[in-house]
Amino acid sequence: MNADAIGCYGHSLGSIFTWLVGPWETRLKCLVGNCALPTYSAIHENRRLAGFGIFIPGLNQYGDTPDIVALIAPRPLHLNFGTEDRHSPIFDVRIAIEKIEKAYKNCQQSFTYFIEENQGHLLSEQMWEHVRAKFLKHLPPN
Repeated sequence: MNADAIGCYGHSLGSIFTWLVGPWETRLKCLVGNCALPTYSAIHENRRLAGFGIFIPGLNQYGDTPDIVALIAPRPLHLNFGTEDRHSPIFDVRIAIEKIEKAYKNCQQSFTYFIEENQGHLLSEQMWEHVRAKFLKHLPPN
């Protein structure tokens, strides 16, 4: 096994788990999340919980989910979203992206994202190409 080539990919709740574990599991050299960055503010505003995996009692007193994701910096991170994903309202996603970008200001090439118009909560071919490209770029082969 190549310890310099450990990546983590997750879709939906798996994406949430990816960026929840990312700040603390430094063996992960590249992280990719597909469709899921519900903010605590959006959860409360819309009264919709995407999954109990994101609900960690008391955590929101320290910041919102983009603040957690931002702790992954400077390691490579890519996030995919669909504009019609009801689990992650695109308005809130765009605000979250701005917060995350600030954490990556000194390593801008490490953070990428893709927002696909007219797509919902799925892994499209275009999203998959971004996943594949990120891992190929940042995880060296054995």
